[in-house]
Amino acid sequence: MCAAPAVPTAATLVTEGLKKAGYSSPNATLIARATDYFLEEIKQDIWLLGKRLKSLQAEHVEVLTPGISRYDFPSGASSVGTAKILYGDEEDDVQDGAAATVTLDAEEDEGEDELEGKEILIYSGTGKGELAQIYSYDEDTLIATVSPAWTTQPITDDTYVIIDQYTPLEIEPVTHFNEIQAPHAPGRPAIMYPVGDENLYGYYHLYPVPDEDHYYGLHMIYYLNLLTLDLASTRMTTLYQRWRNLWIQGVKARQLENDDDSRASNEMARYYNMIKDTVSLETYGRTVKQHYTGVKA
Repeated sequence: MCAAPAVPTAATLVTEGLKKAGYSSPNATLIARATDYFLEEIKQDIWLLGKRLKSLQAEHVEVLTPGISRYDFPSGASSVGTAKILYGDEEDDVQDGAAATVTLDAEEDEGEDELEGKEILIYSGTGKGELAQIYSYDEDTLIATVSPAWTTQPITDDTYVIIDQYTPLEIEPVTHFNEIQAPHAPGRPAIMYPVGDENLYGYYHLYPVPDEDHYYGLHMIYYLNLLTLDLASTRMTTLYQRWRNLWIQGVKARQLENDDDSRASNEMARYYNMIKDTVSLETYGRTVKQHYTGVKA
């Protein structure tokens, strides 16, 4: 059996692009310039055509605080895909936790039939903001097994909320928020108003303001800002592998353009067509013809 191909890196992609541009043994200076400038320019070119790509999706969970309506977007966020309010009636104590389990409160009154399939939100403590689905529950030991496994496992004295209901949030322009006469009115949040600011990511207001009678979280699917991704990050490593030929062609075309090579015009045209094709394939609803397959994404 053949070994899986090595995952490309910024250095290997840049080196290959320079080789295709005619530099059989590119030196460190050429590689550094292509990495520092050409790859960033390629990111910019992709970003100008596609800001809501499937491969740039991420998720975020926020524990909401009663009486507070303003929250920051996660670092790297560009725009919101969907958002919903997580709602629970009780906050209880975690007795213990492991990689993919949590021991519920000794007074937990819901049984296997009620809990299996529900999501559990770690509401406070070390694991605050962790959200997972209970797929198995032992009523005798009070141990719930969850999926996915915790990123930060809950510990004794953390608290949790069992999610009983969900409310999809409407996403509206902040100008509408400024028209509300009583934006401080408490209740179950129903509308999100994104706001931009100087840190590239921005914040949002919720309306109504989370009330004190219940326990709320917010689950968001958002799109990352490609321009802010570190070239050595895990997400970029995935994109190097997913868009391998595009990165190589971009470096090749930009180096030829830099050299004032006669091939530059044709290679840049090919490069821009590759970007258009990539954006098309990575955008929801444009991967396949729905009337052929019924697939929408």
